[in-house]
Amino acid sequence: MKKEMLINVAQPEECRIAIVEDGSLEELYTERASQDNYVGNIYKGKVVNLEPSIQAAFVDFGVGRNGFLHISDVEPQYYRQGGYDPAQLENDERDEEDEDDDDDSGRRGRRDRNSKRFRNSSRPRFKPPIQEIFKRGDEVLVQVIKEGIGSKGPTLSTYISIPGRYLVLMPALGRIGVSRKIDDEDDRKRLRDALRDLNPPKGLGFIVRTAGAGRSRRDLSRDLAYLLRLWKVIVRRIKNKPAPVDIYEESDMIIRTIRDIFTADVDAIYIDEKNAYDRASEFLRLVMPRHVERMKYYEGREPLFHKYKLEQEIANIHRREVSLKGGGSIVIDTTEALVAIDVNSG
Repeated sequence: MKKEMLINVAQPEECRIAIVEDGSLEELYTERASQDNYVGNIYKGKVVNLEPSIQAAFVDFGVGRNGFLHISDVEPQYYRQGGYDPAQLENDERDEEDEDDDDDSGRRGRRDRNSKRFRNSSRPRFKPPIQEIFKRGDEVLVQVIKEGIGSKGPTLSTYISIPGRYLVLMPALGRIGVSRKIDDEDDRKRLRDALRDLNPPKGLGFIVRTAGAGRSRRDLSRDLAYLLRLWKVIVRRIKNKPAPVDIYEESDMIIRTIRDIFTADVDAIYIDEKNAYDRASEFLRLVMPRHVERMKYYEGREPLFHKYKLEQEIANIHRREVSLKGGGSIVIDTTEALVAIDVNSG
């Protein structure tokens, strides 16, 4: 089976990435230049309002709309000290237990943090009310975990996660873990031992992502070094910049997709814009140097997606009504509250 990644950025207003297997479109990612994309970004924000009735704080993080921070997304270091202490970044001793991770991007929703796996961690079972944790004007380090919808601001979390290629850095975790999606017990033990032997700094947590399955100690070491360099830059900005301020911006869609989706079974990556090609090649050379030769600059006269006959398939994806092979159709309608899917028989 031939698998290719096609990256179309010839039109500056939109970036499209297609995963094609034997000529058939399997995955599609799009991002418009006009869209504000905050998910994954880290900010030093300031609490501007507290709502005890819903146990939430509203945080000014410098983008115009205040973010929503629920108490279940507040890391326990805030329980202990009230407000945010940058010194905790470098000296937060925790138990060195192993922990698994369901989402190997490192992002966790509110529901996940109430799971048994999290309750058994070093986090305290008792949560004081939000009004006892924060007061107006307190600084708080937050990461956007969900874009705002309509008039609602983005959803924030104090559980920071920074994904690399094979590892996720999670400062609040304080221990080593392996993605649950890696189900080979021998490989899980090998990866856990290899990461522990690399002596990551105490107080910082790391999860081996699914992409880390079968990877060597050298691969993990390279990714660990990359994440630690990045974390040092982040800590420096936190200490030196007053709130509200952006601390770290998630990579653009091209870098994110190569980091998160590219695997050894992808035969080639084609990019139709030179600057994007140079940037992606540099990133691939940094994190996956053995695969740099798979990166190709597409210079054909025919547009890249036309060459692979993808435009009609993409047009069908965006239709409200989708025909089914066995007869019938489904109709998809989106509202602010929900997505409604109606199934019609043939």
